[in-house]
Amino acid sequence: MNKLEENRILSIKEFLTHAKDDLIKFQGTGFIEDSYSFVNEESRHAKYHQDENCSGLNSVYKDVEIPVEIKYKEGSSSLDIKRIEEFREWFKQPEITDLYKTDQKKFLIKLEIRFQLKNIPRLVEFENIGTKKITNLNEAQLEEKIDSLIRMASEFYNQSKANRTILVEHNFSKMTYFITSNKYKEEPISINNTGYSDKEVRSILMEFYTKIKKPLIDYLIDYWIVKLNPDLDFNNNILEQLDFKPCRICMGKSCKYVSIPNVFDIDKDFIESKQGFRNSEFQNKSEEIFYALPFL
Repeated sequence: MNKLEENRILSIKEFLTHAKDDLIKFQGTGFIEDSYSFVNEESRHAKYHQDENCSGLNSVYKDVEIPVEIKYKEGSSSLDIKRIEEFREWFKQPEITDLYKTDQKKFLIKLEIRFQLKNIPRLVEFENIGTKKITNLNEAQLEEKIDSLIRMASEFYNQSKANRTILVEHNFSKMTYFITSNKYKEEPISINNTGYSDKEVRSILMEFYTKIKKPLIDYLIDYWIVKLNPDLDFNNNILEQLDFKPCRICMGKSCKYVSIPNVFDIDKDFIESKQGFRNSEFQNKSEEIFYALPFL
């Protein structure tokens, strides 16, 4: 690590050490309240997934919007829960749902007779807003990961003459900003007197950074989050403590997922890039876990 990287990791440790008890809070929950806006909507728990390619994680949410004339009491901004449930029950009848999909003229006739409405309810589609990941390892497991990466670093240094020359003898292990920083990654490496081309230096730096240094930085940060945060039981599933539920499609299946390195710009504010638990590596024991909001 160079001094900047060390200071940024330690700044998170210091923040967690000295923060007041009511300063650090986990915001948000996996429990989603019914907004009474859609036909098939209900209060539910968001799901977490074992497989990034799970159909439940990547599917499109489709529903039918509840008309405002049904949703609100006449002349009021208050929800008319009774009428909403009445509309939902009516719409979910197989005959009505089928007409909505296949013959909206006939559907509209029945809608007008039943609710005195003249407009077809709007079909809505939402994609998941992206996946988030979080580490669910306990303190001892994180220590093991960190120790393993340190051993891997030593092995990587001695893997080849080029590795040792570039990373150790010329100290480029502390200069990974030549491949992470927007400021430096396109510029010639003026201090390169290793005997290897800039392309070769950057290739070795990228492999070292993605396989060892970046995971080590992430695990060190996770280690201090776990060690210094007493609010959650990190020996149990964090997501289920936050009211998420396991996906019935992919949980329990064995899966393999190859992470694409998230090479952040070292010139940017490091702490801001770590939102909450960070938007990266989310593991449950030895598996990556993904969760999607708001609908699945």
